[in-house]
Amino acid sequence: MKHYLSRFIYAAAFFTLIPIIVTLLIQGVGDPVLESDELAGLELSTESLFDEDILPGIVANEISMETEPEAIKAQAVIARTNCLKALGQGEALPEGLTKGELIRLWGQENFTDYYKRLEESISSTRGVTMVYGGSYIQADFHTASAGYTRDAAELYGNADFPYLKRADSRMDLSSADFLKVVFYSPKQLIEKGGDLFGEETRNAAGTKTAAELLAQIAVTKRDTSGYVTEITVDGVCHSGEEVRLKYGWNSSAFSFREVDGEIRVVTKGLGHGLGLSLYGANRLAEGGYAYKDILKYFYNGIEFVTQYD
Repeated sequence: MKHYLSRFIYAAAFFTLIPIIVTLLIQGVGDPVLESDELAGLELSTESLFDEDILPGIVANEISMETEPEAIKAQAVIARTNCLKALGQGEALPEGLTKGELIRLWGQENFTDYYKRLEESISSTRGVTMVYGGSYIQADFHTASAGYTRDAAELYGNADFPYLKRADSRMDLSSADFLKVVFYSPKQLIEKGGDLFGEETRNAAGTKTAAELLAQIAVTKRDTSGYVTEITVDGVCHSGEEVRLKYGWNSSAFSFREVDGEIRVVTKGLGHGLGLSLYGANRLAEGGYAYKDILKYFYNGIEFVTQYD
């Protein structure tokens, strides 16, 4: 009886110790156990959360597949950098397109060829990201500049984006998106501007002449690239971006003029003007620039870091 009892005790002790033994094997015998406050200081690697398979849909949503291969590669690096930055900050990833949406966008006859271009651009730049001071940059881009890209310090009034400096992009002047002209009657400009104008002006919208209305609008400040940073409408100061978004204009590099009783608005470039110009990048690629050279042209002082190595 004692013999069977001893065997029973030994067996019970063995099975009780199994979880402890397995835990020690996994953690490593003698490894220190992290307290909760130490665990709080550890950061989960954003690279471990990132799947490159999402990049084709994102890149395709940002750039035409008719673009030069080196410019598409540059855009792949931009998309990867912005994704990893967003993951690190707990923000939403850039928007991407599904394969079904890509087929509708490109047509079934182009899908195979275009998707292959995407995959080649992404695989040939696998893991390549842009950093400044050890952190992922905010890789802003736009369709075409007003001739020069913008210095973010002039727009935001701080030094938070030292890599977004003014760059010569006069190759954008040949873009179909470089210049746009829109005409408004005084009434149309007031009604579309809505609360940009005071109540008195809105009530008198049908009686205002172009000259009278333009006397109530004054561009008070532009940056060195020609974009409006401050504009006064009916005595109230607004940013150029606020006004251009209100009207849906191509950019904040705009100007006004009276022409035959109407108000002519001329805009230069397409987009906010910060960072890389897609049109300019394509022209540089046509001129023999490699993708890293294109990125260095538009983002000042950056370094390249290859993830997953």
